[in-house]
Amino acid sequence: MRFHWLFLSALTWLLVAVPAWAGKLVFWRFDTNENRLVFTTDNRVQPRAQMITNPTRIVIDLPGIKLGQPNINRPIGNIVRSVRIGQFDAETTRLVIELAPGYTFDPQQVKIRGISPTQWTVELPEPQPIREETQPPVTPDPTPPPDRGSTRPTPPPPVSQTDNNDDFQVTRNGLFVRLEQNGDDRSIRSQRSRDGKKIEFELPGATLPGSLTGQTIPVNRYGVGDIQFSQTANQRAKISLSVNKDSPDWQALYSRFGGLVLLPRGGLSSVDNISSPPPTQATNPTPRPNNPPAKTANNPPSSSRLATISSIDLAGNNDRLLIRADLPLKANGIVNRDGVYELRIENAKLAESFRGPRFGRSSPIYQLRVRQESVNKVLILVQTAAGFQLGQLTQTGNQTLALELLSSRNSSPVSQVPDSTTIPVPLPPDTGQFNPPPRPSDPTPNPPRQRNSRFLVVIDPGHGGKDPGAIGIGGLQEKNVILPISLEVTRILQQQGIDVRLTRDSDFFVTLQGRTDLANRIDADLFVSIHANSMGKARPDVNGIEVYYFGDRRLSDTIHRNIVRSVDMRDRGVRRARFYVLRTSKMPSTLVEVGYVTGAEDAAKLANANFQRQMAAAIAGGIIEYIQRNLR
Repeated sequence: MRFHWLFLSALTWLLVAVPAWAGKLVFWRFDTNENRLVFTTDNRVQPRAQMITNPTRIVIDLPGIKLGQPNINRPIGNIVRSVRIGQFDAETTRLVIELAPGYTFDPQQVKIRGISPTQWTVELPEPQPIREETQPPVTPDPTPPPDRGSTRPTPPPPVSQTDNNDDFQVTRNGLFVRLEQNGDDRSIRSQRSRDGKKIEFELPGATLPGSLTGQTIPVNRYGVGDIQFSQTANQRAKISLSVNKDSPDWQALYSRFGGLVLLPRGGLSSVDNISSPPPTQATNPTPRPNNPPAKTANNPPSSSRLATISSIDLAGNNDRLLIRADLPLKANGIVNRDGVYELRIENAKLAESFRGPRFGRSSPIYQLRVRQESVNKVLILVQTAAGFQLGQLTQTGNQTLALELLSSRNSSPVSQVPDSTTIPVPLPPDTGQFNPPPRPSDPTPNPPRQRNSRFLVVIDPGHGGKDPGAIGIGGLQEKNVILPISLEVTRILQQQGIDVRLTRDSDFFVTLQGRTDLANRIDADLFVSIHANSMGKARPDVNGIEVYYFGDRRLSDTIHRNIVRSVDMRDRGVRRARFYVLRTSKMPSTLVEVGYVTGAEDAAKLANANFQRQMAAAIAGGIIEYIQRNLR
């Protein structure tokens, strides 16, 4: 049935023209009849896009474009609520299309097309109301059950956690704060109190959303008791963490997807065994005014009685794991050091008649364990089968939790922003209206290259075949870590319309000279070599990523920045080195060491398929950002 629109505005379309002197965005229009956003810039741009939930927002970033005027917030109607435009950071303009609460889009139906490198359209599908599933009530069990487990164990992937404020979220990667406007990473200042119990961040140029200003929100994770937010009149945000005095220092980084990421120095493994201090008396859960509490996976049971979990089943097209009880459930999910996904349900018990699911050969779940961890806490451990990963944890019915199961082939790479889905943006046709900047001439003539896009990248998985590379903990071989990462980088780049050549696409040996000869012969734009490091079995304490360059370091810096912001790894920096593949390649080149196969922290991560996909997404993001900023 077609959805009938009710718009506040009597206008059938909205037209806004921005004077040329005001910035690089010279025109935009939202047509309510066609459900389409049109915008024009005065220089070529390759947008980045994502859909964020709660409420549903289509976020479009324009790298290299400056707005040059006050932020725009234009109401549209009842369903498509508004279009907002602002300067996200010093070099990025952000457009946001926001729906009213209770509505969503199918992100696969959002089409962003470039008519030319400067003229773009965003075609939106028909918004759909979000429907809740209802499940039949389960008869409560009056007696506590003994410990038990199903025949299945362990898990990897991640789901994000939220408080009842959508603008602050506790995730498997740390803490995430949504910002109305980002500042600059270099201007962030942090200070720790003398007693070590409070860490304060000052964020010049950053603007907090109104829902966070003046609030104190409990965290109770990662050695953090609560987090406090304040905004000064001179556009300076302040964030304070109440921490255990034994906690490491924390760092703040602006996410390229929007907002601020807070991480403990040394990674989340450094706070594994650190308890959180009690929240301060001022702590409040920031309820939304005039609205009932949102139904999330973190709502507590409505009474002090323990919720009784009766069953866990696969539902739909095996795309959800449903946990049914007789009361609302409060659940916390993390990925532990071994890559196992742990879901703890507070104030709950297993029914005497509890039954777990039965899995066939094609099941997305490889292993599952369920046990009564304590008298009032249930622990569920999940591990997906090859080709699958975990998505979001939500409360679909009044007494049912749903854990999303995604096919890795169809799901977006893990991003630092919770509840977000990347929307692919194809490269626009090159109309010839703008000429790209001149490129350095190649000292040796090459035949014209055959390519399907304007950009050609060589991805070089190191070693292979008879050369396993570094050997790490448990016999982990470098060549078996970096090939799947390289293949995933290739897939992401090709999805964005970028041509890619691999020096090897399976387990065979290629000489160093053969690798750069290929890149030079086809006149590639970029050369990215991917490796894993080793410090020997005697040094498991050495962990972290390193990125190397020989000549121009901009490509290395960009990839390094994307990895640090997106992946939970120690940062060993960007370094200059005379590696053969860097010295002999004639195009911008870099060598990425994705971690230490001999590292106590890194080895387990490097062997984990979900981590490999996350690392690949970060490397690909850095390559795409470099192309957008330097090769257009």
